[in-house]
Amino acid sequence: MGGSGLPVNATEDAYVEFEHVQKSYDGEILVIKDLNLAMAKGEFLTMLGPSGSGKTTCLMMLAGFETATHGEIRLDGQEINNIPPHKRGIGMVFQNYALFPHMTVNENLAFPLEVRGLGKDECETKVKRALDMVQMAGHCQRKILNT
Repeated sequence: MGGSGLPVNATEDAYVEFEHVQKSYDGEILVIKDLNLAMAKGEFLTMLGPSGSGKTTCLMMLAGFETATHGEIRLDGQEINNIPPHKRGIGMVFQNYALFPHMTVNENLAFPLEVRGLGKDECETKVKRALDMVQMAGHCQRKILNT
């Protein structure tokens, strides 16, 4: 999966930046080949492609669950290639979700914030804001359905 820079000045405006990033799982076949991508803070990006084209691999490298074979990944100007996932401040929602069925929607959203040591008031504020953003505030006390 290759890419060209978006209309973002990579050295000044980029918040998330991939520079010449490559990824190989076996040392031979490149799953990601020379990815160059710059995104401004607050910008939304959609990655489209068939299964196996490298979309999830890119996100996993950004989150720190995979390492780039070559190149540099930066967040707000800081190289993050060697920063562990729990210190990057990036959340990820997996395609096959892993929610706690014994918790409400609200409790599931608050859990990672609590693990990071945020206070109760701050957790409640962040959860409310997230639910409001996706127009799901009315569902905060629902339990997770096992389907």
